[in-house]
Amino acid sequence: MPTKVLDLLDEMNIEPNQAILAVLFSACSRVANDRAMKIGRKLLDEMPKNFVNGNYIQNSAINILIRFGDVRSARNLFHMIRKKNIITYGTTMNEYNINSEPLKSLKLFEEMKRNDINADAIVLIILIGACARLGMLSKCQSIVAQIPLHFYENQRIRNSLIDMWGKADSVKDAQKIFESIDKPDVITYTAMINSFGLNRMGSEAVDLYRKMPNNLHDEVSTICVLNTCSHSGLLNEAHSIFNEIDCLSRLFLFDEAQKLLEDYEKSNPPYSAMYSDHEEAENIRLNRIKEQFKAHDRSHSRSKEIYAEAERISSELIKHGHNYDSSWITRPLHENEKMESILCAHSERLAIAFNFIQETKPSFIQITKKSSCLR
Repeated sequence: MPTKVLDLLDEMNIEPNQAILAVLFSACSRVANDRAMKIGRKLLDEMPKNFVNGNYIQNSAINILIRFGDVRSARNLFHMIRKKNIITYGTTMNEYNINSEPLKSLKLFEEMKRNDINADAIVLIILIGACARLGMLSKCQSIVAQIPLHFYENQRIRNSLIDMWGKADSVKDAQKIFESIDKPDVITYTAMINSFGLNRMGSEAVDLYRKMPNNLHDEVSTICVLNTCSHSGLLNEAHSIFNEIDCLSRLFLFDEAQKLLEDYEKSNPPYSAMYSDHEEAENIRLNRIKEQFKAHDRSHSRSKEIYAEAERISSELIKHGHNYDSSWITRPLHENEKMESILCAHSERLAIAFNFIQETKPSFIQITKKSSCLR
């Protein structure tokens, strides 16, 4: 249907009004091919200036720009809008989440409150998603405290909360939400299984997968539990689950695994999965400021101090009997490369060292990464 809308545009002999323009923007956004992008750009460039004052058109324009990947123009248009409504905020907040800028999403929520705009279910789900991406327990608690009680009847919100608590290292809170749901759907089960997996509770994840009604098992939940088995060393359980999968699902899983391997090999050296985990960016929060590190990262302005502190930590650990284990390194050492240099420069260690040069006796350190939350 959206393609037919664009076909009708070619037959029009009149200039589109605001209502028609909004429909065309929606069609372009949904089709999102080269033709749709060309039409959308043309409509945006030729749009009368007086149309820009309408929220409906403005929101549609922001949405189409985001869909076309023109994030900068979408953000510029957002800041130009004087009277923003909840759709304006929600669309832009979601864009921030998609582009891994959840703190900006939370900042817009504060602006919403100052403008006396109450969050609806969609905006709350976006906010919960932002907190899940951050993995900061205090942010999660703050947002949850602001959710009106009647929204807890919304299944999508409860599913999002399970995912958020799991990624914030608060699996007990995730379980409370899960247990409050009378009829869990596949997303509910998968979110809880993933929460167990992220918190190194592999056996609990497998048990819950076993308790799922068979008609709710799908590829996503199966991949999720198999991934948990992998990280938890539950080889027998993984074999058992895989043997239960029907042929079509097995084909999907093989294709999915092959795609992951191909994507990884295109952008990374042939290191093991264990080593690749250390290549993930780590986010830490210090004095309400978020810092990011990667393995062997020297981009930080205080890198010299960070590496010196990391060396001091290593020396102290050795004094207390710590020995480096070369079995964690599954690739050949390069020339002039030492075992210690590989194991001592992963992103978690750099993040911890940075905390110690800021505060010699930190009361709390939280590091978040794609696969887990470390505290």
